[in-house]
Amino acid sequence: MNLSRRSFVRGLSVVSASALLPFPLRALAQEGPVVQTPRGAVRGAVQDGVHVFRGVPCGKNPYEGALRLAAPEYVDAWSGVVDALEPGGVPLQFSRDFPGGVKGGGDCLRLNIWTPEPGATKCPVMVWIPGGGSTSCDNNDPRYDGTAFARDGVVLVTINYRVNVDGFLKIPGATANIALRDMMFALRWVKENIAAFGGDPHNVTVFGQSAGATHITSLLASPLSRGLFRRAILQSPAALAQYDPDTADKVAAQVFAFYGVEPSRAAVAAMPFEKLVTYPQFVGPKATDDAWAELTGGNVAVFKPWYDGEVLTMRPVDAIRQGSAKGVDILVGSTEDEWRYYSVPSGAIAEFGPDRAQRLIRSARLAPDLAEQYRKAGRGETPGELFTALQGDFIFRMSANKVLESQTEAGGRAWAYSFGWKSPVKGKSGAQLGAAHSCDVPFVFRTMQASKRNLGDNPPQALSDAMHTAWVNFAKNGAPGWTPFDTQKRMTMVFNENSREVADPWKFEREAMGLK
Repeated sequence: MNLSRRSFVRGLSVVSASALLPFPLRALAQEGPVVQTPRGAVRGAVQDGVHVFRGVPCGKNPYEGALRLAAPEYVDAWSGVVDALEPGGVPLQFSRDFPGGVKGGGDCLRLNIWTPEPGATKCPVMVWIPGGGSTSCDNNDPRYDGTAFARDGVVLVTINYRVNVDGFLKIPGATANIALRDMMFALRWVKENIAAFGGDPHNVTVFGQSAGATHITSLLASPLSRGLFRRAILQSPAALAQYDPDTADKVAAQVFAFYGVEPSRAAVAAMPFEKLVTYPQFVGPKATDDAWAELTGGNVAVFKPWYDGEVLTMRPVDAIRQGSAKGVDILVGSTEDEWRYYSVPSGAIAEFGPDRAQRLIRSARLAPDLAEQYRKAGRGETPGELFTALQGDFIFRMSANKVLESQTEAGGRAWAYSFGWKSPVKGKSGAQLGAAHSCDVPFVFRTMQASKRNLGDNPPQALSDAMHTAWVNFAKNGAPGWTPFDTQKRMTMVFNENSREVADPWKFEREAMGLK
C-alpha cells in the first residue's frame, strides 16, 4: 500500500510501524484484534467491550495524480498488518481553523468500523453517510461513534466521500457525480469485506442525515447501486436537491468564472487547494441572489448531484415512484424546526425581513400568500420566524414527504417519523434552538455528551433509547415499531419525551405548499 508521509500526517492514518505510536496505542496495536481482508490484514482495538477499527484502508488517495476527479479505486494489496487505530483523513474542504482554510484533501477514502466481534455470527450492518451540506464531510465526527450500535449487535460503518467542487461540480473531462460514486464504492467494499468483521453482507442498512440523507435518495434511484443495501434511513433529506444537465452546466459556468479558470478537468486539478477552498465566497452571496434563487428553484445550495444518464437518469423521487427502490425498506423523517439550526444561533432569525420569505415563495413558485397562511396556522409571527418555518419545510420536511409518497405509490414499504423534542439552547437573539436540523443525530447514536452545544446539559435519555432502539430494530428486521406509512392515513411516529403515533402531522404544510 502506498502511504506517503504527507498522507500519513494529513490523514492521521496509522500504518504498521507501531514504534511511531504513543505507548497506549502501541500496546493496543500489539494486542488488538486482527481481521484479514482481501487486500491485507488490519488490526483494531477493543474499547469499552467493542472492537473498533478506525481509518481502515478502502480507496486510494483521490487527490493525487490520475485519480484526481476520477472514479475511486481500491487501495493496492499490502503485506503485514495495518494498524487501524486512528481516524483517517477527510475530503478537501474549507475550515477557518486550518492554515489557508485547507482541511483534508489527502488519503480520505477510509472507513471506521465498530463491531461486536470480528468473525462472530452474522450481524446486521449499518453504513452511515455523513452530512455537511455537500461542502464538508467527516466520518470521524464524535457524534457518529458506533459503540452503542455495536453493543446492540450491529456492525456500524462510517464512510467519507468527496465534496464541493471535486464531488459535485459538472466538470468537462471529469467523472460525473463523483460523490455518489464514492458512496457506492464504499458500499461495495462493505459488501465484499464486512463478513470478516462479523457483519452480514446481505443485511445492510444505509443511513444518513441532511446531505447524507439527500444523497441516499439518489442511491435509491440509481441503477448502479442495486443490491448494495437492503434498507435505508433518511434523516432530513433535501430530496429534491438535484440538477438537470442544463442547470448543472449553468451552475458550473458561474463557478468557473468565479475561480477564473477554464472549464476543464485539467484546470481544476491544477488549482492550489488554497484557491479551491475559497468556494464559500461564491456560495455565501447566493442565499440572497434573486437570479440564483430562480435558477435553482428556491433551493439555493450550490453543490448538488445532476442527471448524468448513468448514475442518475432522472429526478430521484420520480425514479423511486417508478419502482427503483421498491425492494428496499425505507424509514424517512425530519425535525419539526429544521431551519432554526441555521437562523437561531447567529441571531439572524430576529433580523430577517419579509423579503427572505417572498424570495423563496417566488423562486419555488409557491402560493403568493403562503407566509400569511403560515402565520394564521401558528407557524410564526415575525418575518424571521415565518421564513425559518417556510425554508425548513420546503427544503427538508416536504421533500421527505415526497420520498415517502413515491415509495408507497410504487408499492414499496416505508415508515415515517418526525422529531419533535425542542432543545432549550438559545441563540444570540434569545430564541430557542428548538427541534432543529441535526438535533436528532446524537439521540440516534446515543452520543448526546458530544452535542451539548446544541442539546444542552440534560437531553432526555428515554428519547435516545426510543430512537436508537427503533433504528436498531429496523436494521435487524425492517420493523421500527409503528404503523407503515401510506398516503391515506400517513401514520408517523413523533419522537419526543412522550413519543406517539400521529396521523398526517404535516397535513397543513403539505397542502399549503403543494409540492409537485
